[in-house]
Amino acid sequence: MKKLAYFDSSHDMPEEIIRAAGFTPYKILGDVRTSNDPADQYLAKFFCPAARSWLTEALAHSQEWAGIIFAHGCDATNRHYDIWKKHVETPFLHWFNSPIKNDAAARKFFIVELKRLIKNLEDMYSVSITDAAIREAIILSNEIKKRLQTLSSLRSSRDIPNRDYFTAVAACIANGPANIVEMLDTRIQEWDARPGFPAGKKRFLLTGSDVTYVEFMDILDECDIRVVRDDLSLGERYYATLIPETGDPLEALADYYLTIPRPATRPTIQERVDYLLGALKETAVDGVLSQNLKFCEPYAYDAVEVNNAIKDAGFRVLHLEREFTALPDQQLVNRLMAFNEML
Repeated sequence: MKKLAYFDSSHDMPEEIIRAAGFTPYKILGDVRTSNDPADQYLAKFFCPAARSWLTEALAHSQEWAGIIFAHGCDATNRHYDIWKKHVETPFLHWFNSPIKNDAAARKFFIVELKRLIKNLEDMYSVSITDAAIREAIILSNEIKKRLQTLSSLRSSRDIPNRDYFTAVAACIANGPANIVEMLDTRIQEWDARPGFPAGKKRFLLTGSDVTYVEFMDILDECDIRVVRDDLSLGERYYATLIPETGDPLEALADYYLTIPRPATRPTIQERVDYLLGALKETAVDGVLSQNLKFCEPYAYDAVEVNNAIKDAGFRVLHLEREFTALPDQQLVNRLMAFNEML
């Protein structure tokens, strides 16, 4: 099944519509190990390095995909669309205008955008995206999310390296193999049989910019930090809640996508705080790691208020700004290890 890629700075793109159209959804994540020189022809180097990496991947691989859907994300990445439209070769490029707010008017707008997406996909690929096909895609999404919830719950009680968790979630979002449910069932059995949580590690909640490369998760493990909760798009935001399986499928998708944990790219700081404090009540942690990717201004802006609220609730918080690199960052390691020793 051919991949239909989507550009999404958070978790705003309804991948269920892609599945209902007969394609495999593929989230463009870029590659931290590849130079961003191709994208730097069109974007300044002080632009979000992750977004530049996504453009670099699209310039190299867009012709391998059936098309690209461009979801409304943060203000910086929204400026990408015009550049992609002119410079990225693809048979299909669609702007999905996911609303910023999540009120009643936004819900109506979201459904209108879903219908526009469906019509454009049907016209482009000569397919019929029926309500039955969307419901089937919703059921599959929920089966994936349920299994990811189970895997996530094992992080605080079993020896689950950060790399293993990251690759499991990324496989569901970026690759979408046909046997994904069976793969997750196998992971659940393997993880449940692993030894208990390592005595030398500390439990952390990870928040902030999305982590798109596994090397950062390795650094945390090297500093004896195990992520047992998070609110990332490549993480809990993707599977925190399930999609309603009854009623009109488009209304169900609107209800889901407008009520999942909100990112900093949406004007809902209190909703982020509420979700994080709820996670901290559910799962015991030793500390909270807040981080933002360099030039990721939405999370840098949010961090002060969010971290102060977490501190006021009695938790130890470390905030840091990180580079977009897979290479060892000794300064980052020093700060993480020093904070860990203070706990």
